Amino acid sequence: PIATNTLTEADQDTYEWVWTNTLNYNKSFGDHSINALIGIEALDNHGKGKEISRTDYFFETPDYYLLSNGGGAPNVAYAYDNASSLFSVFGTANYDYDGRYLLTATVRRDESSRFLGDNKSDIFPSFSAGWVVSNEGFWPVDSFISRLKLKGSWGQLGNQTLPVNNPTINISVLSEQYANYVYTGSGGAAQGALLSAAGNPNLRWETSETTNFGVELGFFDNRLNFSAEYFKIKTKDLINQDEQLFSSTAIDAAPPYVNLGSIENTGVDATLSYSDQTDSGFSYGIDVNFSSYKNEVVDLISAFQTGFGGFRTTGTVTRTQEGHPISSFYGRVVEGIFASESEVSSAADQGFTTPAEGVGRFKYADLNNDGVINDDDRTFIGSPHPDFTYGINLRAAYKGFDMSAFFQGSQGNDIFNNDKVYTDFPTFFNANRSVRVLDSWTPDNLDAELPALSQSITNNEGTASSFFVEDGSYMRLKNLQIGYTFNEDVSSYLGMDSVRLYLQGTNLFTITDYDGVDPELQPRYEGGAIDNLTIGVSDNNYPLAAIYSFGVNLKF
Repeated sequence: PIATNTLTEADQDTYEWVWTNTLNYNKSFGDHSINALIGIEALDNHGKGKEISRTDYFFETPDYYLLSNGGGAPNVAYAYDNASSLFSVFGTANYDYDGRYLLTATVRRDESSRFLGDNKSDIFPSFSAGWVVSNEGFWPVDSFISRLKLKGSWGQLGNQTLPVNNPTINISVLSEQYANYVYTGSGGAAQGALLSAAGNPNLRWETSETTNFGVELGFFDNRLNFSAEYFKIKTKDLINQDEQLFSSTAIDAAPPYVNLGSIENTGVDATLSYSDQTDSGFSYGIDVNFSSYKNEVVDLISAFQTGFGGFRTTGTVTRTQEGHPISSFYGRVVEGIFASESEVSSAADQGFTTPAEGVGRFKYADLNNDGVINDDDRTFIGSPHPDFTYGINLRAAYKGFDMSAFFQGSQGNDIFNNDKVYTDFPTFFNANRSVRVLDSWTPDNLDAELPALSQSITNNEGTASSFFVEDGSYMRLKNLQIGYTFNEDVSSYLGMDSVRLYLQGTNLFTITDYDGVDPELQPRYEGGAIDNLTIGVSDNNYPLAAIYSFGVNLKF
């Protein structure tokens, strides 16, 4: 075919302004001190853009390339004009009595253009208190516990961040392909409009309410420090698109943003650090942080909500339902691989035309015991939420040399490795394959990981199932840096205050049993916002690069 010359022009115009005014008050009288602040802040965002193309240019010269000179009909790929604004009034006050009793109170009122009527604004207060017990007169001066602080807080925080600026109104678009109508009852059809995105005028602020209690401890003149905190975070009126509303109708439009329900996180955070220096000048330290939480969906506006449904062959792989963690994996349970025709015949009907066809294929569990394998046999098959996460920071210095290493890890979380659709099954026949296919089922390899290789015979291997769920636990050396700072004689000779050379490595190694590209998954975004209903799914991920660098720090 002969290619048609095409001119495409696109332009985007965006701007944002922020206007902030604050008034601060500081006053100390005796053992009392007050620090207070009040302020207002206004934010405004505007964006406008379009892309237009036209074909069939008689002359192929730059001077002739104007949209008005094309012979084909102009095609508008997209056009948008949107805006959003936020106006906030806030105030905070801190009270300190003799370094022993600490109080903080904050309140803010936010008004967003993304909501309507009485839902536009909301008020979010917070309070915190602390008691430094070790500053009391009764505390022993020579105690091996050099610092003890008890603290607690309660507060609310609002969220109105959305990938769209007008979620409360219906959006319609002209469509020649799907919206041609005969308006008078006879004659030719004329172009009309159809609904492209449904609005929700009742949408309101998403609110997170946090309660926590903690303790801070210092030992041996604060060389050893420990802190722990229990927290409970309840997010109510969670904002997301209601996929279930439109999946049960024939409406072909983007579903509305709604307040889906509430989720709750309860857990603990803890840190432990130690630092010291020897008489010879060798200094060292270690910092360890630990976090663990339990996530649970408290209530929903529907029986369940599904996540992103466009994964190739697997479709929807996550389900959010009351009593379970948000974005849990949902699918069939693989019990093994059929090894004989008699085994196929005695099992629930898997949809094979003959028993011989089922030999070497996946065997799914008949969870509802109706003798037939279908979508009614799906269940929860994993959770993307870890048992705990941690970080370890090591540092040391001696004379001019210094070293730091940072490890991070996650333990107990599952990953839905959707990349296996492309590498383990004939989704793209004759395309690249994982080495896992070398462990495919054969009569001589009955304990195989994968079913028998076949282009035509399958048993819905691409359907969401426990086969794709893997342990995503890992530990990674995120950063390692070794440096040397020259002494003052050298830096002065060079006319500088200090000279430091360093070598640095990032993402140097990862310890994991995960078979995928990278266990440290990045969030999935939908329209510019994090898709909270599709967490822990690996699909078309890129390998994480190890980075090596050399640097020089100069101070003049």
